[in-house]
Amino acid sequence: MSDEIEVLVELLSDVLGNPKQHYESKGQISFDCPVCAEEKGLDHGDGKGNLEINYGKHVYKCWSCGETLGTQGPLGKLFDKHGTKAQKKLYNLIKPEELKKEDLKRPKLRLPEGYTTFKDSNARFIPHIEAMRYLTSRGITEEIIEKYKIGYTVSGDFAYRIIVPSFNTEGTLNYFVARAWVQNKMKYKNPTVPKDEIIFNEGLIDWEKDVYLVEGAFDGFFLENSIVMLGKKMSKLLFENLYNRANGNVIICTDGDAWKDGLKLYHELNGGRLYNKVKIVKLPGDKDICDLRGQIDEYYYEIK
Repeated sequence: MSDEIEVLVELLSDVLGNPKQHYESKGQISFDCPVCAEEKGLDHGDGKGNLEINYGKHVYKCWSCGETLGTQGPLGKLFDKHGTKAQKKLYNLIKPEELKKEDLKRPKLRLPEGYTTFKDSNARFIPHIEAMRYLTSRGITEEIIEKYKIGYTVSGDFAYRIIVPSFNTEGTLNYFVARAWVQNKMKYKNPTVPKDEIIFNEGLIDWEKDVYLVEGAFDGFFLENSIVMLGKKMSKLLFENLYNRANGNVIICTDGDAWKDGLKLYHELNGGRLYNKVKIVKLPGDKDICDLRGQIDEYYYEIK
């Protein structure tokens, strides 16, 4: 084995425990699957070695839960889910140059032209006053504005829109929501980044506590530990993270006009390790979480 492969195998062993089988000639190594172990309520592996890694191609797959729970894909995804920040950083250093080049080819997302936070803006500037008036009308306080780094811009493609940025666990911008405060513009205009490849403001989520699934960024301001779906549907990435990482209840809080979508989410999630931990609220037909300022206690609905 090359020095890089030896380091990679050692790194994988640090993350996953001792390997079960190793076929050097094929460039394959297998471990117990941590997702299978968690599914079975085991502190350690199940001894089956179903998680197979091809370190020549830098891909992995669990032959037991790979298809059903998404335990498969590029090796970087495995480190994202199960490794520490230090382990992920080391993997990024030793992975092949062609994979590093692919990373560099991906356009880096930036905040829109002219973006400024309200804290750094001139409070006497008319657009600042108008944007603040809109936010205040939606019940959004200065504390919320500061916590979520809400800003605005009056130039470029996103002019006269309030900007709500999203950051991953490392503090890197991965998305933003741009909401117009003037009447003659389309309400939302968002970046071209595929939203099913990110978890909105993942760095603010505590997976040990109850999480609230909401549709939009403005809804997320009013429920502590909410997860913004950026729509009525749940991405595969979000499903995998909820299923594998959520240790509290999952409360579905779709808008009042999306009750059927909420029920679909309920039935998708309420199984396996999340069984009986999924709750749902049924909001009035024309209301969302933002309209209700997060006051949802009377709207919990029991599925029989």
